[in-house]
Amino acid sequence: MSETTPRVPVEEHISRLKEVLGAALGARAAETVEVSSGGVAGRIVAERLVSEVPLPGFDNSQMDGFALRAADLTVRDGAATLPVAGTTAAGQEPGLLPLGAAFEVMTGAPVPAGADLIIPVEFTQGFGAKEVRFTGLTEADVVRGRYIRAVGSDIEAGALLAEPGDVISPAQLAVLAACGFSEISVLEPIRTLVVSTGDEIRRPGSELRPGQLYDADTPLLGAVLETFGHRVETSRIGTDDPAWFLEALDALVAVHHPHLIITAGGISKGAYEVVRQGLGRRGISFGVVAQQPGGPQGWGRLEGDLEGRGLLHWRAQSDDARAPIAVIALPGNPVSSAVSMETLVRPALAAVDPNCAPPRRITVRTTEDISSPPGVRQFRRVRILEDAAAEAGAVPTVALEGGPGSHLLGHLARADALLELPEDDVEIPAGSERQAVLITGRGVGTR
Repeated sequence: MSETTPRVPVEEHISRLKEVLGAALGARAAETVEVSSGGVAGRIVAERLVSEVPLPGFDNSQMDGFALRAADLTVRDGAATLPVAGTTAAGQEPGLLPLGAAFEVMTGAPVPAGADLIIPVEFTQGFGAKEVRFTGLTEADVVRGRYIRAVGSDIEAGALLAEPGDVISPAQLAVLAACGFSEISVLEPIRTLVVSTGDEIRRPGSELRPGQLYDADTPLLGAVLETFGHRVETSRIGTDDPAWFLEALDALVAVHHPHLIITAGGISKGAYEVVRQGLGRRGISFGVVAQQPGGPQGWGRLEGDLEGRGLLHWRAQSDDARAPIAVIALPGNPVSSAVSMETLVRPALAAVDPNCAPPRRITVRTTEDISSPPGVRQFRRVRILEDAAAEAGAVPTVALEGGPGSHLLGHLARADALLELPEDDVEIPAGSERQAVLITGRGVGTR
C-alpha cells in the first residue's frame, strides 16, 4: 500500500466483508444433535421443523380440584354437592366420569371422559371424602371448559415450530422436546482460526528479549468471537518470512478446517508485512478504510485446490472441497484490531449469521471539547458516567478514556464504548450528542 492508497468508506468495507463472509459461512454443513444434549440452545436450525403432535396432547387439568359435567351441577346460594366417583393423577389414564358424579383430579392429570369443567379444591373441604360439597361458587366458576387445558390449545399438530436459519432459544428447545423431537438438524458452528503474526510476538508467560511483545491479539479477538458463538482456535506464527508464514498457516488450516481465518498484524506499509506479502499472492486484497483506529484492512476468500498444494489442499480430500474460507486481516495493534472487530467485522457478521448480534448503539452526551481529523471516522474510547447513566430515560454522559492513540490498550480495557465521530465531525463541543458503540462485555450498568 502506498501513501496514495485511497481510503474507502466504512460502509463500503462492511459490504465487502458481508460478501466474503456470506459465501464462506453459507456453505456450512448440517449436523444432527440430540435435543436433550447440552449446547443445543443457540444453534441454528438447518431444516423445517413441524410438530407431528398437538400440545397439550390431551385435555388435562389446570388445577388440583374436581372434574365434573357442568350440567350435573345444581348450584343454590353458591353451593352444590356431588358424589365422588374416583381419582386421577398426572400420568394415569383418564377414567370415565359417571353421570351426576365428580372425579378428584390433580394438576396435569387427564380430564375424565365426559367431564367439561374443573372446580379447584379451594372451593371444597378437600380430598378424600365420598362426596364433595362446593361453596362460594359464582357463575364464572361453573362455565364449561373452566380450568381445562384443551388438547392442541398451545400447539396444533402440523404447526411450524422452526425454519432454517432460526436460532434455537431455551424456550424453543423446550417446545421441541415437548413435541417429541429427540434430535434435530442444525448448522455446524462457525470454526474460526485467529492468528497473530510477527517475529516480535511471544506467548504470554514466556521470556521476552529486547524488542519483543506478548501476544494480546489472540486472547482479545478469540474472546469476542466466542461471544458470537464461534468455535475458536488461536495460534501465533512468529515469523516475518512470507513463505514460512504460509507454510505454518497451511498446517493450521489442515488441522482445524476453519470457515473463517482472522489474522492480526502484518498488513501495513512496512517491509516485513508478512500477511500482506503472503496472502496477497493467494488473492487476498488489502486496502485502507477511512476510520481511525483500524485503517489498514485485508479481506477475501481462499478457494480452489491451488494446484493440489498449499492452503486448501486438505479441502480437495474432503466433502466440502468447494467451500471457501473467508479471510479477514486486521491490524496488529490490539486496540486497532479490537475497534475493527466492533465497527467492521461485527456488523458484517451480524448480516450473515443469526448468532451474531449487531453492534449495540446508544446516544450519548459529551462532557468535553473533542477534535477529530477530517475525512476519517474516528472512534474514541469513552467511559459512561455512572451518575447520568443511573437516571431513568436520561441520555448517558461520557468522558474520554485516554487519547486517540492505538497503542493505549489499558485505556481500552477501562472504556465502556466507542464514541463515533463521523468524517465531517472535526470540532465537537462539550454537551454534544453523538452515537456510541458499546464494547463487547461492557456498557450501561456493567460497572
